[in-house]
Amino acid sequence: MSHPWGPLRQLRYIKRYRQILKVLIKYGFLPVLERLKLFRLRGKLFFRRPAEKDLAVMNKEKRLRLALEELGPTFIKIGQLLSNRVDLLPASYIQELSLLQDQVKPFPAAKAKEAVERELKLPLPELFQEFAEEPLAAASIAQVHRARLFNGEDVVLKIKRPEIEQQMLMDLEILSVIAEFIDRQTPPEYFYRFGRLAEELTQIVKGELDFLAEARNARRFRQNFKDHPHVYIPRVYWEYTTRNVLTLEYREGISLSHILQQPREGELRPIAEIFTDSLFKQVFVDGFFHGDLHPGNIKILPDGRLFFMDFGTAGSIDDELRSKFVLMLKALREGDTETLVDELLDFAFVPEAVDRREITRDLEGFLEQYYTTALKDVNIRELVQNVARLAGKHQIRFPYEFLLLMKALVTAEGTVARIDPGFNMAEAARKYGFYLQRSRWKTSWRRVRRGWHGYCSLAEEFPYRAMELLNLAASGNLKVQVEIEKSFYLARLLSGAVNRLAFSIVLAALIVGLSLTATGADLPYLGRAPASELFLAAAAAAAIWWLVSMLRSGRV
Repeated sequence: MSHPWGPLRQLRYIKRYRQILKVLIKYGFLPVLERLKLFRLRGKLFFRRPAEKDLAVMNKEKRLRLALEELGPTFIKIGQLLSNRVDLLPASYIQELSLLQDQVKPFPAAKAKEAVERELKLPLPELFQEFAEEPLAAASIAQVHRARLFNGEDVVLKIKRPEIEQQMLMDLEILSVIAEFIDRQTPPEYFYRFGRLAEELTQIVKGELDFLAEARNARRFRQNFKDHPHVYIPRVYWEYTTRNVLTLEYREGISLSHILQQPREGELRPIAEIFTDSLFKQVFVDGFFHGDLHPGNIKILPDGRLFFMDFGTAGSIDDELRSKFVLMLKALREGDTETLVDELLDFAFVPEAVDRREITRDLEGFLEQYYTTALKDVNIRELVQNVARLAGKHQIRFPYEFLLLMKALVTAEGTVARIDPGFNMAEAARKYGFYLQRSRWKTSWRRVRRGWHGYCSLAEEFPYRAMELLNLAASGNLKVQVEIEKSFYLARLLSGAVNRLAFSIVLAALIVGLSLTATGADLPYLGRAPASELFLAAAAAAAIWWLVSMLRSGRV
């Protein structure tokens, strides 16, 4: 959807635009704004504020993180999502953005109670036997309160912050408008389109604002682990759940992050084994995985089972993507560069003019360090960073599900390393080899069937299409459409130049007319008319109208 960049929209969000520009300028990003043409005529509405002296010792990555934190929940969430985009940002930015803090001050308990009553359509005393006013946790989007039902069951309520959705939707619209403006200043052959990225981020954030989607994720995880002896997923209380309030089962336990901060009193190898097994089950068997399994989202129950929490981020991986993942791992082990390139280019988004030979050459250099490395010794974080550098160089974009899977594996590797540094994740994955092979067989069979149906359709359609083409050629109505590369960009540049030239001619003509009128003011028919003032007003009106038109069209 196109968002016009006009004066009315600027006035609608002028206060928030001002806040955003002030923060970015404060943290030293004025040169970037000027380079993106976001601080030209529109920048006159904002005052320049130089970066503070203590920012001089900070690198760009840290300054960006601090700016996002100061801009509030929407930009914190966007920064967290961008920390998954190893195909877009250098490793230094990925590492810094992963440190973004989502802990904020809780909002008053009275507002939390009011929100629950509004969403569940009943007074709080009729809903719960007890409701704890002190929140268990507070984040930028919601905070969590304990409660007890009248049947004695303990639950937790995730309650959305008042007015946070309106604020985030406004910020997302501003982001979309700015992204489309940048795209208009960017040559069309540039592969990364900011508008497309903004749209993707918007859809993800809107999904996380809908607690019903998180409830569905929790229900699916509970179904997948219903027979697992070592993992427990909380139940969803649907009668107490809406788009803005999520109610889940509460169980007493010890946070894994708390356990890891204490001196090691016992062997944690069983926890590492259960955690790794549960992750591989999600990825290789269920095809549905938790996207943020860090220690803070895991509790250890008194009976030793793992209790997973926070299901807002989850990803799906189908048989075809699993098959490609397995093939790429196999090619990585065997040093089969051609297969690796084939699979990479088949599922990633690549520019039309991608140089396959250069990618192959870069991959060969990249794979040399893994030729003599056992799979168990491969560092997942380092591997992902190398893939990210390759993607950045060749403007390769990966599907979001694949990036979320990579992030989940990197997070899991870090969690396992903290639980038991000597635990071997690769060895634990061997038991799932059958499921990986089954995914390959299913994918191969699906390709064979799809290819066969395609050939059958081609055989049926070819005679008719060939006859239609020959008839058009015989009648002289055959048309061939030719698109000259970069013609749109050149046409846009010419259009802007013509607009500026026409504007200058009209303005000059009005000024000349004004001069002639001023010197001929003694003519009888102009004696009583304020001709000079009229011509001046006409020149000013024409100049303003023409300038606004060109600004709105982006061709100035």
